[in-house]
Amino acid sequence: MSSAALTQFLIDVTRGGQAGAYAKDPAQVLKTSGLTNDLRTAIEKQDIGALWQAGAHPMALLYFARSCGWTSERYYECISGVGVDRPSKS
Repeated sequence: MSSAALTQFLIDVTRGGQAGAYAKDPAQVLKTSGLTNDLRTAIEKQDIGALWQAGAHPMALLYFARSCGWTSERYYECISGVGVDRPSKS
């Protein structure tokens, strides 16, 4: 799955057309999302580091983290301070 598709999913479930459905039944939205098993697991576990490494856009990921109850400080600490690097694009 492309980072653009992951980013769009995060936008859809936090601020877009799937936000209501995701709030009611995240498992069902994930099941029909087309995301890989690894990405679905990362979303279920709120694994911001894994989603960052998968290439999610930082703002879409921030909105998702906030919707999961994360503070901005925790989010920025996660993506910058724990060795979670993005894969290099070649």
